[in-house]
Amino acid sequence: MPSSPITKEITLPDNWVHLQKTMIPDTKTDHYWSVWYDPARRGKGKAWLMCCQLEDNPSINDNWYHVEDLDEICRNVLTAIESVYGVSFHESIWVEMGAEEVFPATQVSPE
Repeated sequence: MPSSPITKEITLPDNWVHLQKTMIPDTKTDHYWSVWYDPARRGKGKAWLMCCQLEDNPSINDNWYHVEDLDEICRNVLTAIESVYGVSFHESIWVEMGAEEVFPATQVSPE
């Protein structure tokens, strides 16, 4: 199944133009991270989770790309993104599940 860019429908913050220029460097993932906005109308819009390799020049738009997959290594940078941008992408983290594991919300009672 092909991945899709990670986005979220939001109410745009008042300072979205300034926030869009903010980057969070993360050596654990070896990327700069940012949220870019696509304004619709009446203060609504879409937030796109974007990243750029640390070795690339982040001032060049073509070096940025849409994030399509997240795993546990991204948890800390997603917390930083939430505190800076006010939008959470934690629910987009892929969790590997073994054959014996169940989703946290599912309770299994021994019989």
